Amino acid sequence: MTKISIITPVLNGEKTLQKTINSVRDQNFKNFEHIIVDGISSDNTHEIIKKNKKHFSKIIIEKDKSIYDAMNKGIKIASGDLIGILNADDYYNNEAFSHVIKTYNLSSKKKTIIYGDMFNEYDQTKVLSFGDLSNDAFKKGIFQINHPTVFVPRSLYEHIGFFNINFSTGADREFILRAHENKANFVKIDKPLATFRLGGFTSVYNFKIIFDRTIEEFNILKKYYSNTFALKKALKKFYRMIRNNFYYNILGHNNFLKARIKKLSTND
Repeated sequence: MTKISIITPVLNGEKTLQKTINSVRDQNFKNFEHIIVDGISSDNTHEIIKKNKKHFSKIIIEKDKSIYDAMNKGIKIASGDLIGILNADDYYNNEAFSHVIKTYNLSSKKKTIIYGDMFNEYDQTKVLSFGDLSNDAFKKGIFQINHPTVFVPRSLYEHIGFFNINFSTGADREFILRAHENKANFVKIDKPLATFRLGGFTSVYNFKIIFDRTIEEFNILKKYYSNTFALKKALKKFYRMIRNNFYYNILGHNNFLKARIKKLSTND
């Protein structure tokens, strides 16, 4: 019987971690393990982990180099056939595992990555985000990764490697591009498998972050596309982050995220 491993990296996640845990525990599928990797939180995260100790198959509490380093630690000790990564800000929707297992068991398995749609959530508003890891999307460079919905065979990680921690915010994108380069099959479930809460580390803006992410975007894309295409996409991201930074400073954190979720809801 196919086994699922869920990796949850966390750092100071006391406000959201319990819901994340519950969303795994309450799935209508029992052959899973949940591994938590805590980067030495300074809030009450440790108390939540302790309270749910029997739920976790493995607990790692130690300093990490980045969120992707924490993910890699979990992947390396996972025993499941399929591995999903669920950050402590996010949660699975009902029946997610059942949909994933059914799809996986009908696939070629070894090199098959399962993914789906997801909700973006902020201030009690949810907006559907459509995942697209089709061959056409990769060819055009318009692929859309909904990372909490992605389930990767453990054997594929072992074959092509883990997340490249030299990329601080785009290692998941680089991994997906590397998987595509290595002829992985991408099978989509046309259902929202998870909910992503806006406001995590990718929602923080300042000039250094903008500059670093622009350079990183170029360095990732140039590995798989032409330099011209990579530069064009990186500059487009740079403009978007500059615009977001302007509104972030004008509106403040809360109002900025309210405006962002509203924009997503109107597809503006």
